Amino acid sequence: MQSLSITQWHDWAQEGTAIPMRILISGSSMYPLIRINRDYVTIYPQEERPERGDIVLFSDPARNRYVLHRVWKIDNDRILTWGDNCLRPDGWTTPEMIWGRAILIERGKRTIKPHRKLGLLLGGSRHRIVKIRYWSQRGYRAIRRRIRRLTMLIKR
Repeated sequence: MQSLSITQWHDWAQEGTAIPMRILISGSSMYPLIRINRDYVTIYPQEERPERGDIVLFSDPARNRYVLHRVWKIDNDRILTWGDNCLRPDGWTTPEMIWGRAILIERGKRTIKPHRKLGLLLGGSRHRIVKIRYWSQRGYRAIRRRIRRLTMLIKR
């Protein structure tokens, strides 16, 4: 078995000689579908234009890393990706920036085939949950700060 970096694999894919790649996921942005340091994802080189709901691998030069997120919207030659466990979308990218598409998720002995429509439904639900948790935590912290300030004023 040969070991390659993602960049080397992408170079082979550009030449048309890459085979599907299996990687261990080290982030939580696609939780609960893909679990950090537990699930392996098989990536197939991107040959055709991605569709809404596909889970794609792309390079994020702004953050100098590789990202595996879901295609959320497609607008002409722009693609908006968004991780299921993220507060906000990644921003618009181009089809050329997308290197591959997830075709299989392995968790122990169990295998999961990503489903576009179901993924969009569950991803959208997850986005709402993440936002509610974020804003409720912010609200809770703000209330605690106000109580502390009032307590300080009363003690004076």
